[in-house]
Amino acid sequence: MTPRTSGEAVAGASAPLIALDTVVLDTETTGLDVRQDRIIQIGAVRMHGADILESEVFDVIVNPGIPIPPASSRVHGLSDADVAGRPGVAEVLDGLRDFIGNRVVVGHSINFDLAMLRNEAHRHGVHWKEPRWLDVALMSVAITPGLVSPSLDNLALTYGVQIEGRHTALGDALATAGVYAGMQPRLLGKGIRTLGEAENLGRSATTLVEQQQGVGWFERPAGKPDFVHTAIEVGSQRAIDSFLYRQRLEDVMSSPPITVDAGASLHEAARLMADKGIGCVIVRQADGPHGILTERDVLRVLADKGPEAGATLVGTIMTSPVITAQGDTFLYRALGLMARRNLRYLGVRDEHGDLAGVFTLRTLLRERALSTLTVGDEIATATRPRELARVQSALPSLASGLISDGLNAQAVGAVIAAEGRAMTARAAEIAEGELLAAGHGPPPAEYALLVLGSAGRGESLLAADQDNALVIDDDYHGDLDSDGDWFSRFSTRVNEILDRAGVHYCRGGVMAKNRPWRRTQADWLRQARIWASEPSRQGLANVDIFFDLAPAYVSSAKTTRLADSLRLESAHVARHSLDLLRMLGEDAAARYSQLGMFGRIRKDNGGRVDLKNGALLPIVSGARVVALRHGIFAHTTPERLRQAAAAAGRSQADAALLADMHGFLMRLILTQQITDIEAGLKPGGTVDVSRLSRRDMDRLRDALQHVALVRNVVRDLLQVP
Repeated sequence: MTPRTSGEAVAGASAPLIALDTVVLDTETTGLDVRQDRIIQIGAVRMHGADILESEVFDVIVNPGIPIPPASSRVHGLSDADVAGRPGVAEVLDGLRDFIGNRVVVGHSINFDLAMLRNEAHRHGVHWKEPRWLDVALMSVAITPGLVSPSLDNLALTYGVQIEGRHTALGDALATAGVYAGMQPRLLGKGIRTLGEAENLGRSATTLVEQQQGVGWFERPAGKPDFVHTAIEVGSQRAIDSFLYRQRLEDVMSSPPITVDAGASLHEAARLMADKGIGCVIVRQADGPHGILTERDVLRVLADKGPEAGATLVGTIMTSPVITAQGDTFLYRALGLMARRNLRYLGVRDEHGDLAGVFTLRTLLRERALSTLTVGDEIATATRPRELARVQSALPSLASGLISDGLNAQAVGAVIAAEGRAMTARAAEIAEGELLAAGHGPPPAEYALLVLGSAGRGESLLAADQDNALVIDDDYHGDLDSDGDWFSRFSTRVNEILDRAGVHYCRGGVMAKNRPWRRTQADWLRQARIWASEPSRQGLANVDIFFDLAPAYVSSAKTTRLADSLRLESAHVARHSLDLLRMLGEDAAARYSQLGMFGRIRKDNGGRVDLKNGALLPIVSGARVVALRHGIFAHTTPERLRQAAAAAGRSQADAALLADMHGFLMRLILTQQITDIEAGLKPGGTVDVSRLSRRDMDRLRDALQHVALVRNVVRDLLQVP
């Protein structure tokens, strides 16, 4: 037995199964009456995702304090003689509780085992923490219609698991762990990716649930139509300092950076630092990358050389190159990078890749800031999809905390989009490394991996799927149609990694692994001209989001410019095709109205309203098309509306109204998505309006009435100036 205290956070409903920390548990007992019988053996093994941690087990025989019936002994082989001198259950429950910690408990008909443990704890006056659980028997019935029997023996046979030590607690726990591991690909194939979704799957096995309830394995709560899980600790209750998620490096950096030449002396550099009251200077080199000299470097050289230190050339002691981040990087991501690299200073690059400033943070402020992070720099160190999945699963909690702290939904959407771009970039790095290790070599040409749609605009919600594309330098002459092509292999693996991490495949097929979304720059521009010269309603579904492109990962500074050039040139092509723009505008304005007769809000059978398709997207699409018409290169919807109105010489009132509606609708959808994820439901674009306050309901009705304003604004702003 190797009990260890678990330090994991409590798993939320959004926790991904592929990265879920669990304990698979089984008990042997004197009988099947959970109220009267006693535990005589407990076995458990820890798992991480589908990995069974066979060295981390809990295996103990318990003296039940009552005679063991012969019929029970014939099942598990334990007699009164075997338990004589063994500890009582009260002596082992604390160790079991510590072994479980905050992990989810998995078992076969696990509610029997949990009921036994709960009743034993109550009987002996021992504190027992009710864990969150998954039952492989319930889940197997739900995902395998017509299953002959959900018995452990039958499930082991189904998933190819060999049972050793059948009817010993640890033997059955290990067999159940094998079944749970074998189930995971099938769960994934059914779209069951998170803990909450797996719990709901188990609930759907209603016949078996009712049988378990009938024998008292868990009770139906009073006044409830169906059983519910014990209340859990919700991650969104954690306090969040939203300042770190509001501000970007370019907002707080020191600019321009203070510099010295590599040939300057340490004395000159130290004097400059003292005069400016700064802790570092950037060192310029004529034929190499810039370096950095910090106050720690000065002290180190003084300690080593004493009075002679002042004559030391800074170029010989600087650190080069300077570690940098893009200016639009959120502070929380910058702090995560600094913590991982143990930095006190960070260079800040502008949009052209040039050093524009320096971000510094004193130790006390740094420690205080880092303690508030919900999402840090874990993406940069991820090597497997399940490590990325952990970050993806933290986003609902992060979004909830930021909204509770007063951050507007548009800013929260920007944070979610930033994480999506970072995950896409890390997937590219992982895929590149895998191809190199497999003998396919490095990238055969420069390229940029683009995100499209909401991720490109910086307005992501929590139900975003993959929308990405690949632009490759025109020097490449490989066969992009071939499955064996480097870029074909690369993009397929990138999309697979993201899907495994919880960023689902795009239902419309807008992904780099599909040939239409993998092209050279010249081919992309040819495609843009085809869209412009031959616009069709059938092709509109995916055309519009292309114009929201933003680079997530670039192979070099050259391809940063390549991606920017593609965006500018394709937008220029679209601007001069009024037929395309009018068709896009008409599509934006023609979406289904969510208001019926007498101003009543249309609801589906579940009492929900589709605010994404019926209200939010008309505003987004309308803003995109008027921005294209007037050569506006802003990314976000509100800024597009404001700049387009100014460019057209129109009143800002309508643009401001639509921008405000955009933020309000994003808040309603995000809040509903957070609620749904915690309930184990798949998030979408619909909102249960019955849970809205009277104020929000009145505001929603007013907003829906003004969605028609999109048609007028788009028609007005599409006119030739």
